[in-house]
Amino acid sequence: MPLRLTLLVLFSLIGASCDRTSPLAGPAPGIASGVGAPRESLGNVMAEVARRFELAGRAATANRFELAEFEAGEIAELFETDVPNAELPKEGPTAHIPAMAKSFLLANAPELKRAAAAKDRAAFATAFLNAASVCNACHQAAAKGFIQVPSEPGKSVPDLDPMPASPATPHP
Repeated sequence: MPLRLTLLVLFSLIGASCDRTSPLAGPAPGIASGVGAPRESLGNVMAEVARRFELAGRAATANRFELAEFEAGEIAELFETDVPNAELPKEGPTAHIPAMAKSFLLANAPELKRAAAAKDRAAFATAFLNAASVCNACHQAAAKGFIQVPSEPGKSVPDLDPMPASPATPHP
């Protein structure tokens, strides 16, 4: 799915996240189904997503497309089951998260899986870029823009490449 269309779907679903009864939003994330049931934090779930996203990218770069397809499927499962049930962060904006997660599940995860199944390195790179763009947009909207997902397969997730020092940062 082209990036523009993915973003259009994504932002059209954002409005649905404000109405917790919307069928597009699904169940309200962060609400446990059982009384007192412990829930995984969204941060921990996202750490697992990041690990699998990095593995998928590294696998595709190494022409190990079966592994990349498997990891893309695992990412979809996380967005289908774990993300909607995770406890949302207590700090920063979170109203957009359900809609953006649903959009990722419906558009980006299948795009990654299809590209890996086709063993098409160029298509996978495009799907990876599109997915990373959606991830980074969600992080920005949640005031967590410092969590950056690289747009190129094979790099660490989150991006840990050195940044240029700012003038206010003392050099060791």
